[in-house]
Amino acid sequence: LLGISCKFKKKLITEIYRRVLVKKLKTSIKVWTTRDKILKSDCRILNRNIKLIASPIAVNGHASSLDSDVSQWLISDPGNKFCAVDKPYHKSQTKEPAMAVCIDDATIFGHFNRIGQNVENCA
Repeated sequence: LLGISCKFKKKLITEIYRRVLVKKLKTSIKVWTTRDKILKSDCRILNRNIKLIASPIAVNGHASSLDSDVSQWLISDPGNKFCAVDKPYHKSQTKEPAMAVCIDDATIFGHFNRIGQNVENCA
């Protein structure tokens, strides 16, 4: 179990997905969360991509969309890590404290990797 938290100082503005999680996990990530119109999939840095999982997803044969699902999670790509995140992938969250809990487990990763296999194209 790997807990990653990010506390913000007065003038420090950090975005948990790019500047904390990708850096700590040392890999690309696939993200399932609501998103704003500003932040998109980001493939500018080799092996440190942020790929947004396309909606809808299928969970055990049942469809779920971003409109009906409030969960916020990501998986490493590649790797066996699954993380639950407390902030959505929104530009506004860069000014707020954020936290993620990550688990390195092949079984959990495999389940979420099947769910998150379809990603949006990078800009």
